[in-house]
Amino acid sequence: MALTYHKYALAGVAAPACLGWFTLSEISAQGGLQTPPVATTVLDDIPVPSADAQTLAITDAAQAFLATLSDEQRAAAVFDFADNTQRANWSNFPDGPVVRKGVMRGDMTAPQLAALEALLKTVMSDEGYRNIALQLAAEDALDNGFGGPNFGSPYYYVSFLGTPATDAPWMLQFGGHHLAINLTIVGPDLSFSPMLTGGEPLRINFEDQDVYITEAETAAAQALMDSLDAAQKQQAIRGSRPINLLLGPGAFGSQVAPEGIRGADLNAGQRQLLLDVIAARLGFINADDFAAKMTVVRAELNDTYFGWWGPEGTLGAAYFRVTGPSVVMEYAPQDQDGDNTDHAHNMYRDPQNDYGAAWIAAK
Repeated sequence: MALTYHKYALAGVAAPACLGWFTLSEISAQGGLQTPPVATTVLDDIPVPSADAQTLAITDAAQAFLATLSDEQRAAAVFDFADNTQRANWSNFPDGPVVRKGVMRGDMTAPQLAALEALLKTVMSDEGYRNIALQLAAEDALDNGFGGPNFGSPYYYVSFLGTPATDAPWMLQFGGHHLAINLTIVGPDLSFSPMLTGGEPLRINFEDQDVYITEAETAAAQALMDSLDAAQKQQAIRGSRPINLLLGPGAFGSQVAPEGIRGADLNAGQRQLLLDVIAARLGFINADDFAAKMTVVRAELNDTYFGWWGPEGTLGAAYFRVTGPSVVMEYAPQDQDGDNTDHAHNMYRDPQNDYGAAWIAAK
């Protein structure tokens, strides 16, 4: 038998490229695949400003979803707000190797699924909810035939830290393989950081249409690259090959040095193209909170950098990163049989307010 084992299956059994191959000693050294708890101290007494209309709508939808659950499901879904183990319980890896908690989508009744859909549609924009639907459809395309991981749209979980209310902080989590929505709510203030997107496969047929799930953001990034002159490209391009995620699961508190071309060194049209790259991802969040976040992003654009690792001209073939004072976005293609355009791990983090730390964490 081979000395190298798949993380989740017996040696020699095929698996999706995202899972990777490691020796048993490497797996042991990594402490398994569970993401370690968030290393922060949650305040006991968190000031909560008055909620706005968007937060009221989200809270109402969350309470309506919880009302559909049985007592047993509700007990499984709601955690203490200070539970830093559950706060970090998300991953780009599938169910099984990563033991998620909450209520599994596959265990929900039709009314519960409808209430969850209503909640997610209130939290996200139309494009954001469509992205969730596309990623679930992509997940259903993966082979679930070998032992270990559970692939498919049933294996996505919803959970809450704290009970949804307008006068107390709380958190909504929804996700599974390749997807994690982590929403911290403190009155009118919302943080969607960290947010994991991407998926595999990225090319699917959805509602009788051929779709490339990450087309909008990869096209926006390529448009920015196409606008750069030779000197600007020399600044922007950091390597000839894609690199992997730097701020994936377990990276709370990590700092990434800005690399690439600085917003201040772009002309007006190029600055708009950089905003388009950011908006393609942040546009997943509801319109009210997207507008508030983009106001901050625009104010910080001079100090926001765009870097590129990999080939040009093929959507999804290169790693790119946006690094600003309050936004870091990564697009990280994953190689699969020589084609890395059909599988990506993508992250958004606010380094100043990951998990709402600016509001909830002891200084």
